[in-house]
Parts: sequence; structure tokens; C-alpha cells
Amino acid sequence: METSEVVQELRDVLTSKLVATLAGVKDPGQIRKWARGGLEPTQPAQQRLRFAHDVLHEIENAQGKKVAQAWALSVNPRLGYESPIKAIREDRFQETAAAAKAP
Repeated sequence: METSEVVQELRDVLTSKLVATLAGVKDPGQIRKWARGGLEPTQPAQQRLRFAHDVLHEIENAQGKKVAQAWALSVNPRLGYESPIKAIREDRFQETAAAAKAP
């Protein structure tokens, strides 16, 4: 899947501002450029975007879009009472994946 498609699908679940936050960039305008394919994110940002896409897609398929949105934004005790968005931005992939699979 192209990075632009990953970003577009993330924007369908989250806002551009939230996608920018989890990718580790300050300007939500970057997200629009990435979605159009006019600019490529850095490798670390791509890794965060793809990971977030995979986790949220899994939750959305199992429980629906609203649950995926709520999970991404909610404070999570398995992540030290931080949101999954913040954990992804900090490259805490294993911890975030485990929190997503937890009952």
C-alpha cells in the first residue's frame, strides 16, 4: 500500500491534526501533502503511520470505526495512562500493539 493511501485511510478515522501528532510532525498541512502523494514522510514517520494504520484498521474491522477512534484518543492504563496516539509518536509499538489486543 502506498504511503499516500495509508495517510488517506488514517484521515478517515482520525483528523489531519491527530495524524500529524502520531507521525511526529507539527504541521497538519504535511498530512494533506502526504495524502496527495506530493511529499513523502521521513522513514520514522512512515513507520509510525503504517503501524497506526494497521492497529486502527484491525480495531475498526473487529469493532467499528467509532471504537477505533475512541481507542486512539483515550487514556489507556496499559500505556501508562497515555493515549495510543502519544505512544505511537514515541515509537512504543510493542506496548501499543499489546494494549490494542488486550480485552
